[in-house]
Amino acid sequence: MTYQPGELNLTYDPQRGWFNFVLYSETPKLWGSALNATQQLRNSSRYTQEWIGRLQDTEPTPLHMALVSNNEAPRLWSPCVFDDPESPSAIAGDGCVCLTTFYDPLTWMPVVKQHYRTVSGNIEEWTYWTFSPLSLPEGQVLERLIIDQDAGVMWLRNDRGELHFLPEKTGEGYNVGYGGGGPGKFAAMIEKIVASDGHDVTPDTSQVTANRHLNDWTSSPVSNRTRELSLAQLRTLRTTGTAPA
Repeated sequence: MTYQPGELNLTYDPQRGWFNFVLYSETPKLWGSALNATQQLRNSSRYTQEWIGRLQDTEPTPLHMALVSNNEAPRLWSPCVFDDPESPSAIAGDGCVCLTTFYDPLTWMPVVKQHYRTVSGNIEEWTYWTFSPLSLPEGQVLERLIIDQDAGVMWLRNDRGELHFLPEKTGEGYNVGYGGGGPGKFAAMIEKIVASDGHDVTPDTSQVTANRHLNDWTSSPVSNRTRELSLAQLRTLRTTGTAPA
């Protein structure tokens, strides 16, 4: 039987401190599931600024709640200290621990921005939380793979010029520059991308064996910098062990 979605009314009781709901969601381009890895953006780069620049404001939803803890969830509805010095998220009328909700209009993924400000403002930080996709939408192809060491994130740019997180599963993140699981996963993902000519970026690489050139490169210091790699460069890297400029 096909599920027939009805109206969802999400309520929060600050005295009880917990939420109870059943979620059924069908959004036009929602890529994700419970397998999606969580992404944290704290350090700025030209790629994070591009991604942040397209985010749209939205009211909190159950998907936003999945990005924060039960104790933090009430702050999704509390204004910033800049808007209300008496807000539950305000500290002594000047510090702040508020949470603001957005969505990515290209993927419909939820985004939560955490504002951390000490009283007097000597420390002020913004951190963004969201989910990684598990694939590209049907018909789209990876055009460039991006190692963003400034932000500690792997991105891709598709054939439409759009920037997205490289699909990633929970507990199976990517890295470069040392011998370990993260660089190994990244090498296997590159192998998968090259073999499919950029069509398959799904993060399950359990049946993929990376070419030794890819493993050697992702675990070496030479890979440990911000750079963009086209499909042609990835093919050369797999064949020769070097990434041409």
